[in-house]
Amino acid sequence: MQKNIVKKGLVFGIILFIMLNMLPNTDAQIKNLFSKSLINGNIKNWNKQDINQINVTYESGNYTLYGEIYYPKDISKLYPAIIFCEGNGGYINAYNWIPKALAREDYVSMIFDFPGQGKSEGLNPIRGISFPVLNIYLRFGHFLYARIHYKSGDFFKATTDSLDYLLEKSPVNQIINKSRIGLIGHSLGGVIVSEVASKDKRIDVVIALSHGEPSIIANITVPIQFQLGSFDMTSSIPTILSCYQKANSPKEIISIACSTHIGFTTVFSSLCPCPTWQKPICLTYAIGWFDYFLKSKPGSYETITRGTNHLSKIIPSRYNFGDEDHILKYE
Repeated sequence: MQKNIVKKGLVFGIILFIMLNMLPNTDAQIKNLFSKSLINGNIKNWNKQDINQINVTYESGNYTLYGEIYYPKDISKLYPAIIFCEGNGGYINAYNWIPKALAREDYVSMIFDFPGQGKSEGLNPIRGISFPVLNIYLRFGHFLYARIHYKSGDFFKATTDSLDYLLEKSPVNQIINKSRIGLIGHSLGGVIVSEVASKDKRIDVVIALSHGEPSIIANITVPIQFQLGSFDMTSSIPTILSCYQKANSPKEIISIACSTHIGFTTVFSSLCPCPTWQKPICLTYAIGWFDYFLKSKPGSYETITRGTNHLSKIIPSRYNFGDEDHILKYE
């Protein structure tokens, strides 16, 4: 009996993997998918190549952190700034497709490795094993020390120190509109951006992908968007639903059909167990949220309040700007 259950579970897992294993994750292919999936054509710059990148190191407590900054070529203007926080065990190459997309939409974006992750110093040495074909990097000792870093407040401090560096000491601080600041994070990074947004008054808008921190969500007074995949097999779905229920307005929850926890990353490259629409939909609503609350950009309200046929019908996507919940409808 038990063997039959295991066999059925294995078969189901293989079928699910094949069904979802459709997403090409090269930069050019993601751009192509994104450009084809726009809800109303509001986002126009995804195919722009003219962005700059700076690799930086800076201090946070006892550790030297590694980060990357992306920004538009035109440095004669001021741009809103957005910090991206990676998930537990994360590294920049698994997530930089999001800050790169933000830079192409005229934001200064920064992503960094938490202490003990990626290329940043931590309790564990900067050594690991990588599988470039699958875009996988495993930092030695991470699972032993990550909890210590998180519980000791190192991840929170790293985020606020990264923001300090970006705004005050980075080579691009002169092109940043310091009154327009956003945060976005995935998984544990979603928890961290929730914590920072609840305490740091510099933050104007926040997006949490897959996770948040329900216990402090009510302390956040800026617009917050949550995104989840309806096939997420972690604790993300109940956590995000709890966060949305407790959050203040304006708030939104985007539930992407058949999408997974790891689908917000480029881990496993072309073998990612996620549908073709997950990343484009994630970017469409994330950029729309930032555009509306950081830029008051024309058309952005329609972007974030209109549905698409790849939103989950089981967990409805909805928003509340102060009156009541409104379901995103696809017309």
